[in-house]
Amino acid sequence: MSYDIFLSYRRKDASGHSNVAVSRTFKYAFEHHGYEVFFDFSDCTREFFADSIIPAIRTCRYFVLVLTKGCLERCEEKGDWLRREIEEALRFNRTIIPITPEGEFDGWPTDMPDAVKALDGLQITTIHMDGIFEANMEQLIKDRRMTPPQKRNEGSENCAKLKVKSNLDCLMYVDEEECANLTANKFEKIPLRPGEYMLKFESVENKADCIEEDYTMPNEDRLKKVDLLQIKQDREQREQEERERKEREKQEKARKEREERERKERERQEKERKEREERERKEREARGEFEVNGVKFKMIYVDGGTFMMGATKEQESDAYDDERPTHDVTLGDYYIGETVVTQELWKSVMGNNPSNRKGDNLPVEEVSWNDAQEFIAKLNKETGREFRLPTEAEWEYAARGGKKSKGYKYSGSNSIDEVAWYDGNSEHKTHPVKEKKANELGLYDMSGNVWEWCNDWDGGYSSDAQTNPQGPDEGSYRVLRGGGWDCIAWGCRVSYRRYTAPMRRYSGVGFRLVMCP
Repeated sequence: MSYDIFLSYRRKDASGHSNVAVSRTFKYAFEHHGYEVFFDFSDCTREFFADSIIPAIRTCRYFVLVLTKGCLERCEEKGDWLRREIEEALRFNRTIIPITPEGEFDGWPTDMPDAVKALDGLQITTIHMDGIFEANMEQLIKDRRMTPPQKRNEGSENCAKLKVKSNLDCLMYVDEEECANLTANKFEKIPLRPGEYMLKFESVENKADCIEEDYTMPNEDRLKKVDLLQIKQDREQREQEERERKEREKQEKARKEREERERKERERQEKERKEREERERKEREARGEFEVNGVKFKMIYVDGGTFMMGATKEQESDAYDDERPTHDVTLGDYYIGETVVTQELWKSVMGNNPSNRKGDNLPVEEVSWNDAQEFIAKLNKETGREFRLPTEAEWEYAARGGKKSKGYKYSGSNSIDEVAWYDGNSEHKTHPVKEKKANELGLYDMSGNVWEWCNDWDGGYSSDAQTNPQGPDEGSYRVLRGGGWDCIAWGCRVSYRRYTAPMRRYSGVGFRLVMCP
């Protein structure tokens, strides 16, 4: 088929705005004057695009070029279709008529691509798209001396009818141009020439419910049913699922936030509990109260000071040479066990009981100096404190009553039966702690019951004053103090000294703890 006019245009400008509708307006205007117009949207298919366009350009009488903003910018690209259309029109010497809607084109650019430079100088006709549009078109035909059409088209009576029915109210678009407002379930007849069209049906209720498709119009009338209802239902289903998904996410977020709040609250309560327990622990420890593996024991605070150590006058003729000379000793503050280490406390740390006579509240015995060191190391690991054995000077100062001392011969009394278990009353066995009277500091059994290991190696005294003496640096024997259940009375005096090898174990030997503040 030959055409009077080939309508060439850029479908979209640089900003993405479509030029199809305005170009179609020119198409209809020329057709109104009887011209056969080739318009790519309706006169060619995608499969044979080049086969349709090139022959149409070669056989047309007029090549009408619609100039819009930036339409020539991409003509530098070899594959650009507007460039190819112009080159083809120039090659076959077609009559080129440039037209432009008012305000869309300001004249040929100064840097036109080489492929279209031959257009430079052609007269551009501006068409007003308002009420004088038809007059402009008639003047264009007259001024360009366009010959009458080869074959006059009388209009839509020669068009096939597309009978359309939609199950939702919608707008119908043909090649991006609105052409009908369809009422749901009513038929509408749309005249269309044979060829390919882009049909679009957009729901009035919601533009998201839309069908868009390529449609080839045959020579005869055709019925088309449009199912927008299913699209609407699918959309509503997707939206419902999306709402449910968001609601689940909201609930999940709320659950996580609630769990996070609960976790933080538990952590806060746990922190408060630990802080409270730590405060209580420190308060107990400030009072000398300690606990390990559920077993409580008490340490007595000893206010440091200076005392006369050794054979003081109350020891009288019972004193031995190794208790002399008496000498001044100055000590710092420390804590000392209210009692010797009991079997209950030993078991809570060591998990065994080496004692000869068993009983939780009895002194632990049958323990060497080395055994005591092992116990203390484990106790320190359990409690995080630094317990140790007392020095000989610390033991004697505490046994005498420290700053509260009344100068007794035994720890807490001049009457041994008031404060000690010894061979005169013990019945040859150990007894539970704290059954006898305490000394001036509140310490029990520092005279009698069991001998107590001290930290010092054995060694003689010097008359020189000393501060916090630690005993000799080395030796063969460790010091024992206080006497025991198997000891005669004079051996339970506060200044009496005894020595034995640190690995030896006896049924009458235990130990007492000391700790620095």
